[in-house]
Amino acid sequence: MKSAVYDTLTVEVIADGQVHQYLLRASGSKIRFQGYLIVYEEAKDEDQKDADENNVAIPVDEIEEGQRQNLKELLYKQHFTQPPPRFTEASLIQLLEENGIGRPSTYAPTISTIQARGYVVREGKRLFPTEIGFLVNDLIIEYFPTIVDIGFTSGMEEKFDEVAAGNLEWVDVIRNFYTPFQKCLEVAERDMPEKKAELEKVGRACPKCDHELVIRWGRYGKFISCSNFPDCRYTEAWLEKIGVVCPICKEGDVVERRTRKGRVFYGCSRYPDCDFTSWKRPIPEVCPSCKGALVIANKREAKCLNCDETFLLESVQKDKE
Repeated sequence: MKSAVYDTLTVEVIADGQVHQYLLRASGSKIRFQGYLIVYEEAKDEDQKDADENNVAIPVDEIEEGQRQNLKELLYKQHFTQPPPRFTEASLIQLLEENGIGRPSTYAPTISTIQARGYVVREGKRLFPTEIGFLVNDLIIEYFPTIVDIGFTSGMEEKFDEVAAGNLEWVDVIRNFYTPFQKCLEVAERDMPEKKAELEKVGRACPKCDHELVIRWGRYGKFISCSNFPDCRYTEAWLEKIGVVCPICKEGDVVERRTRKGRVFYGCSRYPDCDFTSWKRPIPEVCPSCKGALVIANKREAKCLNCDETFLLESVQKDKE
């Protein structure tokens, strides 16, 4: 299908002050031809949605080059340089697509593998690297720099496509890869140090052997284990409190849990005595209408679990203050 066509306009206004000259700039765009967007639109994460909402509607017909502008209002805002946002699953897949890494059939296994091996954890919609993720990444980059590279991965996939098309011999492709790789492998086997991630201590003793309890990472996220493993195999679940009292029993705390597939949900710490659960994150504030429990519906709204009404998060939190 044909690509979408956008009209993009950037307006620059020179403002002469008493001492300095300022450049004011605004940009806006609108769709001229929908193309494939008439039947298909890619999902967007929160950062892309915010960028779209900040898109300025510029009155194209009312603007001419060189015309003078009247200052109606001056708004002072201070902006600080922000680091790039953490990857979401959607933005990570988008980066893989842009760099020609993988195929649509490999995106889901890639996302699940880095989480299953404990290299990253998902908190909300964001992916956060773990200590073991940093450790493995640093070692691999140091000893296999030519392989942990965007150009290598996309280039190798292009060569495989040429092999499938009959334009290259697969033996030659593998030989050209493996000869330098074997040398890196020999160096790594000889020089790569054995490192272990520093385990975070819980501050309690193991009830079985009195050794220190530590936090470990498993395929389902954090859990508490004995530091004397494998001699002692005591474990217990890690309960991540979010600062909210259970809305049902009023005794337990709402904690963050994970399903076997790694999806985050929220439940009462007194389970199975209390069976409160929610896919949405509860907040301490209560519903202004019925005093029921509120959960985060999206970035700007909260929803009541009792009456299903929605409220602006900002207004609910201001009311509490």
